[in-house]
Order: sequence, then C-alpha cells, then structure tokens
Amino acid sequence: MTGYIALIHYPLDGLEWRVSFPDLPACRSSGRSLDEATANAQRALTEHLSEWLVSDDLPPPARTPGEMLLAANDDPQLARRMVGAVLRAIDPYQGTTLRHAAAGMAAQYGFYGEERPRRRA
Repeated sequence: MTGYIALIHYPLDGLEWRVSFPDLPACRSSGRSLDEATANAQRALTEHLSEWLVSDDLPPPARTPGEMLLAANDDPQLARRMVGAVLRAIDPYQGTTLRHAAAGMAAQYGFYGEERPRRRA
C-alpha cells in the first residue's frame, strides 16, 4: 500500500465532504462530491509533503490501514475522528512527479530557476 490514510467524512450539513489525514494533522481538504474531495485531498497532500521537502525535513511515515485501526484502540481522539469516516489511502504523487510538486512549491515560495530545453534524439 502506498499513500497516507485519509478520513473522508460525509457532509452532515449537506455542503461539502471533509477530508483529514491523521498522520498529518495540518493537512485538510474538502469538496462538494466524494471524487472532488478525494482529488482536492491528493493536491493538498502533495503540497503539504512538498513543504516538508523544501524545509529539508522528513514527513512522518504513512501508516497502513491495519496500523491505523490498532492505533485507534489506544487513542480515543483518533477513534472519535474515525467514527463514520471512509478510510482511503491517497497516494500524494499519483499522476505527478516529485519534481513537479517541488517545482510548484518553488514557484509559490519564490525560488527561481529555468528548465533547460531537452534535445531531441
């Protein structure tokens, strides 16, 4: 399994699906549909992990669903957050590369650089 476990909550207010990552508490997302919420969560996760890489720090390791369920036995706060949630592993770099994610962060934080044109063989 690759990716971080996301807790996806049904919109009780009828507006938006909420997504959070127990391993990365500061990373949150939402969307009007389950597909939109998942896509937004993937983007948020990619940007969040890219911030860790820019700061030369390592993000916490992703837990497997089994590890997450075992952790909920010992952590009542995590267990409450998991009630009614769909657990889904979200791969932060699916459809993108680390280079693209880092380039996006560099543009956001003002690092400059230029791509060299590739030669055709």
